[in-house]
Amino acid sequence: MKLTFLGRNYKMITNLRRRALVMEKKAPGKGFLKGVGILLIIGGVFGFIGAASNAFVASALSSGSLDSATTAIYEQAGLTAETFQAGIITSVIQGVIYLAAGILGVANCNKIEKANICFICGIVLIAFVLVNAGISAATTGFTALSIVSILASLILPLLYFWGALKNRQAMQDAQNGTSL
Repeated sequence: MKLTFLGRNYKMITNLRRRALVMEKKAPGKGFLKGVGILLIIGGVFGFIGAASNAFVASALSSGSLDSATTAIYEQAGLTAETFQAGIITSVIQGVIYLAAGILGVANCNKIEKANICFICGIVLIAFVLVNAGISAATTGFTALSIVSILASLILPLLYFWGALKNRQAMQDAQNGTSL
C-alpha cells in the first residue's frame, strides 16, 4: 500500500530507512574500527605532544640554553637540533594521520557504506609505518629490536585495515544482494 502525501511516497522512504538500519546492523568490522580508532586518536594526541617536546629541545639546542653536560649527552648520542626538527615533522605527520584515521574509524565503524574511506585510511596507516621503518633502517640499520618495533608498530594499522576490509566486504555483499 502506497501512502502519498504532498507528492511523496512514504512507503519508499520507510523502505529506505529500514534498509539503512539493516546495513548499519551488519557491520562486522565495527569492533576493530571503533577500538583501534580510539587508540589511534590517543596516539595522534601523543604525536602532537611529541612534536611539542621535540620543538622545545630543538629550540634549546639551537639557542645554546642547555647546560654543557646535557648538550654533551645529546652530542654523544648523535642528536642535533636538526634531528629533533625531523622528529617534529614526523610527529606532526603521525598526529594528523592517526587523528584523521581514528576519527573516521570511530565515526564510520557502523556504516558499511563508508567502508572505502576506512579502507584507504588503513592503507595510509600501513604505508606510514613502513615508510618510517624504511627511513629508520636507512639511518640506523636493521637490528632485532628494530624488527620487533616494526612488527609492533604494524599491529594497530593491520587491525584497523582488517576491520575496514570486513565492512567493505559486507558493503559489497549488500550491494550484490547476498546475505552476510
